[in-house]
Parts: sequence; C-alpha cells; structure tokens
Amino acid sequence: MAEKDSIIIPAHYNIYNGSTGRNLRIDYSLPSQGVTAETGLLLLVPGYGGNIDSNVYKKMRDVFADQYNLVTVQCTYFGDSFMQNVETFTFSNNDQFAQEYLTKDEQIKVQENPALLIKYLSNFSIKFPLTATINETLDEFNDMGFMQAIDLITSIDAVKIILRENHLPFDEQKVLGYGHSHGAYLLHLCNRLEPSLFTAIIDNSAWLEPVYLTSNRYLFKSYGKMILQIKFDYLAKEILLDKKALNLNTIYKNFDNQAEILVFQGTNDNQIDYKEKEIITSKVNNTSFILIDEKDVDNNIFYSNQHGLDADFLKLFNLAYSKLEMKKNLTVRKKFDKLKFSNTTITIDHSQALPFFQLTL
Repeated sequence: MAEKDSIIIPAHYNIYNGSTGRNLRIDYSLPSQGVTAETGLLLLVPGYGGNIDSNVYKKMRDVFADQYNLVTVQCTYFGDSFMQNVETFTFSNNDQFAQEYLTKDEQIKVQENPALLIKYLSNFSIKFPLTATINETLDEFNDMGFMQAIDLITSIDAVKIILRENHLPFDEQKVLGYGHSHGAYLLHLCNRLEPSLFTAIIDNSAWLEPVYLTSNRYLFKSYGKMILQIKFDYLAKEILLDKKALNLNTIYKNFDNQAEILVFQGTNDNQIDYKEKEIITSKVNNTSFILIDEKDVDNNIFYSNQHGLDADFLKLFNLAYSKLEMKKNLTVRKKFDKLKFSNTTITIDHSQALPFFQLTL
C-alpha cells in the first residue's frame, strides 16, 4: 500500500491585502515500491464539494501512486473551505411561508423559535430559499483564481523539495494534473502561471471562467418533502473587478503551451458552452478535445454528458492516462517573469525555494 504523509507549511501571502500567517496543508502518497528515477508526480484538484479529505480523493492518492508509479499530491487551497456544503443558513420571507402553510398554533411557535419553520415546512412539497452562512473575509475567501492556483503550484514545488532533500530521484518531466470542474479550470491557470510545471493536464469539464464570479451558486438538498434551495453569494464577486483576467480565452491568448492537455467535455453541460470551449482550446497547442455526447454515456466511465460527466474519477483517469503521449515540456522556468492578463499583472520570482507572486492592477 502507498506510503502516506501530510505536512503543513506556511502558505503564500495574500496577494490581495498582503496578510500572512495562513498555513497550507499538503497530503501526498509515495509508491509502495519506492520512488525511483521513473517516478512522476500527480496533482489532484477537486472542484466544489470535493476536498482533501473526500474519500474518493484519498483513494485516488493511494491507488494512483502504486498503479502508475506517481507521487500523488493534494492540498487545501485558498478559500476551498467555502466551497463545501454548509450547516448554517439565514432565510427571509418567513412570514409569507408561515402564513401560507402553517397552522395558527405553529405560527406562534415559530415566532418563539424561528428554527422550527423549516421543520414544519418539511411536510410540504415546496422549494424553500436559504442563504448559506460562509463568513468569508478579505484575509481568506473563495477567490476562484490566482491565490488558489498559487497554493497548488506551491504544493507541487514543496513536495519536489522534500523528495530532493531525502535524496529520492524522480522524473522531473512527468508531472501530471487531474482536475474536475473548477479544479480543472485551476490547472489551466497554474499552467499559464508556471508554463514549465506540467507534462500533462487532464481536464474534466473545466469552465471557461469561474461562474460564481458573476452569479450565485445554488445547492439543492432534500429535507422531508421539501427542497432546500441554498444560495452562496461569494465575496469574490465584489473584490475581483478584473474578471476578464480569469477567462480561459484571456489566459491562453498568445501562449506557447507545452503541456499535453486532454479535455473531456459533455455536450449537455449547463455551465459551459461546449462549442465555445472547443474553439478556445483548439487554439492551444498540444490540446485534444474529447466530446462526450449521449452515445458516449456508457454507465461505466461516464454516467451522463452533463457538467462533470458524472464520471467515475478513477476510471476516467485510467482512460486519459492511456491516451497520453508523455511528451517533454521544453519550457524553461524563468528566474523572474511578468505576465499580463487583461488589466492584471502578475510578477513571479523564482529566486527562492518556493515561488513568490505579486499582483498589480
């Protein structure tokens, strides 16, 4: 069985307000047969609802380490705690729902204890709107972009340092990224910020830009006969003014991509215009666009052609890995770099052990 380890290191400072003191947790698994010069690295990046402690990601870290001779890496990333389900909510229109559905006695009890409203309404086949309490602050919020990508890049570089310090050889030209939805989008952003980082990227349904920068996220949960409609209104909508900077078209404009990219995209994705994504990715070197239509839904790897493909994550990786050519990424990492996305400039300093990023507008 793969050897597991978990470390906590100081995280990159907050590029939005300069705050420090945040920690970055990195979990990684080493192949049970040992790390050799043929061992590569794999960065796993979940999207909304997935995280470092999700059972499927724990399983992937262990299985892929042994099955493919990879050091599998995953980290918590900036604001990812706000991308999960929540246990606390606020709700409005209390009186409207109470008057319409509750008895006079129940209405009196709800006035004394508002939390009873949901319990009583659970007996009705209705949709009840709630607002998630997510408690974001400028020090840490779901930025959906640069800070999250910086944490991911840092996690790979940190594990490389650990391997070198322990005199463990590994294949520098075999660094893979595997992401789902927003996680896949972040891999594209990492690829643009650090063009020398990845040998290959496996993209399952990455969006063209973070959807929740311009609209609210909604989760729907059953509670008795009732459906809870939970709204997430993220702080990034107000803070990130240059939203165009995070569009894939902007990110990949005039970029000489060296990483091999496999894009798996469903035709019935309600968050992505697959035709637009196909046009954008067709302009990116070394990219293969694999469209999943109704006829491709095999109930084995793909259970739908919707967002995320309802894919079996392990089997999809197996399929993707079999398609990879493992071409070398010939990009040389610059000691200092400056990138411009729309009105946003990112400067990168590689003179220290871990990269240092600075954002200016």
